[in-house]
Amino acid sequence: MLEIVRLSQAKMTDEVLVSYIKTSGKTFYLSADDLLYLNSQGVSQPVLSAMLAAPAPGAPASAPAPAVVITAPPATPTIDYFQAHLTPYGQWVDVPGVGTAWVPAAANDPMWRPYMNAGHWQFTDAGWFWQSDYPWGDMAFHYGRWIKNEFTGGRWGWVPGYDWAPSWVSWREGSGGMGWAPLPWGVEFRVGLGLYWHGAVVVEGVDFGLGYNSFVFVGSDHFWGGNYNVYVYDQERSRVFYEHSTFHAGYKMDGGHFVAEGLGRDRIAAITHHPVEVHPVAELRRTEETHNFAKRTEEHRELARVVVHPVAGHPEAHGLGANHTPEVHAHSTGTVAEHTSGTAGHPVAGEAGNAHPAATTEHGALTHTPETHATTPANASNTRYGATNEHGAVTHTPEIHPATPGNASNAHPVAPAPSTKLPPPKPKPTTGTNQPPPAPH
Repeated sequence: MLEIVRLSQAKMTDEVLVSYIKTSGKTFYLSADDLLYLNSQGVSQPVLSAMLAAPAPGAPASAPAPAVVITAPPATPTIDYFQAHLTPYGQWVDVPGVGTAWVPAAANDPMWRPYMNAGHWQFTDAGWFWQSDYPWGDMAFHYGRWIKNEFTGGRWGWVPGYDWAPSWVSWREGSGGMGWAPLPWGVEFRVGLGLYWHGAVVVEGVDFGLGYNSFVFVGSDHFWGGNYNVYVYDQERSRVFYEHSTFHAGYKMDGGHFVAEGLGRDRIAAITHHPVEVHPVAELRRTEETHNFAKRTEEHRELARVVVHPVAGHPEAHGLGANHTPEVHAHSTGTVAEHTSGTAGHPVAGEAGNAHPAATTEHGALTHTPETHATTPANASNTRYGATNEHGAVTHTPEIHPATPGNASNAHPVAPAPSTKLPPPKPKPTTGTNQPPPAPH
């Protein structure tokens, strides 16, 4: 650490310092006091970020790096999708008894916690939605669970899961404040039934073993607006508040759908003296996923592998309007009902018929327009919203293939053969390339 201070005071550029940190093989575990000290000595933010991103002392060896290929969002994420998208932003480690976990680079800061930094709460028709500012927040805060132990190097790590929700947290309320904590590994969601803790249904009084240091506690007057890392209670105050607070599981089942009710809309309005506006969860989700996918592929353009397919049939048939542009997506299988009712990992209340978003890569430039394939029979109505590829340069007309059987409503005319001496081109079979994982047991 002192070497960095000396180099900084010697007027070395940030570029030189960051390169030194990355190639020196040194590790840095910076406390809050260390960060304040380095900042007071003129060490810049890019250099601090590089130091925090270096592996912490005693951190476990990384799991074997997965083959990184970024594709457009599938209807249900797979482990390959998560690994491809999250690898540029953190480290994958093996946790015995749990499996593979991902530790975000941000978690190298010992003060960092899930659902605290770079985000805020919004209330929706499916409960409390965590609106994250991280480009990976649409995955780690809406799927999976969080864990922190010696196998993650004492840092917060994320264990992949495949059920989407506005948030996965539990709550506590006390005099003058409230708090929330990420549901730990071992809390399972069962479609249509609710939460299970180590195989048993969650009943009143089960607090998932969450200690005070798992919670983000803030005063009632600081609930709105985010920046919780500025207002969060310190360790001692958190411990005292925890002992005098009441636990709330923070969810309910409504018609078989998971609702992240937290402390409830009316209760939050009463204790914060602030009106609670209700947002459509489908709209927030679509906006977040579309924006984040575009941002990730912009930041890591060399990893992007995007397949572009125009929407079959007329856009009005999907309620998208006459000016709807081609969508970007990977093939998936299953019906709309399977992908929205919770049977394919989407336990969101009020989301029936709400197809998944897809976004473009702004830098995945194409040398020609990709082939247009008809939708497979099992997926005829499973469309997703999408946006245009602003940099997909077009040099010739795409090939057109007839629809597969059972999809006559979306059929396309067959392109004429180039010569009467040649037989007409055979239709290409279509297959699903992103199979969703089996529903949780």
